[in-house]
Amino acid sequence: MEQTIGKRIMENRKRLGLTQDQLAEQLGVTAQAVSKWENDQSCPDITTLPKLAEIFGTSTDDLLGHSDPRKVYEAEVVSEDDSQNQESSHTQKGGWEFRWDAGRRDGIAFAMFVLLVGTLTLLSRIFQWDASFWDILWPSAMLIIGLRKLLYRFSFFGIGCTLFGGYFLIENLNIWELDIGSELIFPAVIVIFGLSLLADALRKPRKPRFSITHNGKPVLSGNEKSTKSSFSEKDGRFDCSLSFGDDYRLISLPCLSGGEASCSFGELTVDLSGCERIADGCTLEADCSFGELVLLVPKRFRVESDSSTSFASLTVSGQPDPSPAGVILLDADVSFGQILIKYV
Repeated sequence: MEQTIGKRIMENRKRLGLTQDQLAEQLGVTAQAVSKWENDQSCPDITTLPKLAEIFGTSTDDLLGHSDPRKVYEAEVVSEDDSQNQESSHTQKGGWEFRWDAGRRDGIAFAMFVLLVGTLTLLSRIFQWDASFWDILWPSAMLIIGLRKLLYRFSFFGIGCTLFGGYFLIENLNIWELDIGSELIFPAVIVIFGLSLLADALRKPRKPRFSITHNGKPVLSGNEKSTKSSFSEKDGRFDCSLSFGDDYRLISLPCLSGGEASCSFGELTVDLSGCERIADGCTLEADCSFGELVLLVPKRFRVESDSSTSFASLTVSGQPDPSPAGVILLDADVSFGQILIKYV
């Protein structure tokens, strides 16, 4: 006797160990509908058949009985050690393989490195410079690595690589006599490397040193409190702060009389476009350490700054209106970071 579609649905459902309720939930139908299918009281909608076949791991033709049922292979549980051994054996059987999936910046940097080395090597042969290929190769690598770092962000390591790569490249090619003194080079390298390690350690949020899990679920991690942010508005003043992360704050006050903004090891944007007017003597206190603080100021207001910087910068983008409706006094303190005043 030929098997009906209802019996095939029941057989495949039981093979997968699913109940009628579970199958109905995956299909988005009721359990009564699945029961009617299996009892041959009704048939699945034509739009439901492909979903049924996908769940059962078969084809719609097999489900409708248009072809012989295909052989079903039982799943085999493979331990992690066995899978690693299988991957290792496949790797050993195969040949050598090299893959490099570099980003756009790294690809451009590598291309510039190849062009620089090739060009300088060619020029050294033409102009008879007393420089070997190795004398050109490693300083060029330092120079390109340093420039790559600096183009991405400010880095003491990038500055050191750029300066020393350029210095040794000029010295090896005898283009320009720079007698710095070998006794100063090594201490300078140590100082720049130490500053780079310090800046990177303070800037980057650290990975958790410890973690506690239960049944594969994290219970406690060492970086749960890596980002801290606070914001408040009261009596015409605002107070916002950020540590480790990115944040955007829109100040919406009818009359701005003052405020405080602090940023450390992150990027904080304070938007003053929601303020209708500025009170007389309005003073903003801005503190930025190892981060970036951006002040978005409407052009109808003007900012007058009194800043104190240490290995940092305070820059202005844009211009206010010739006759501003209000003046904001900015008391800024920047250390190893940047404050940007942007007129919008």
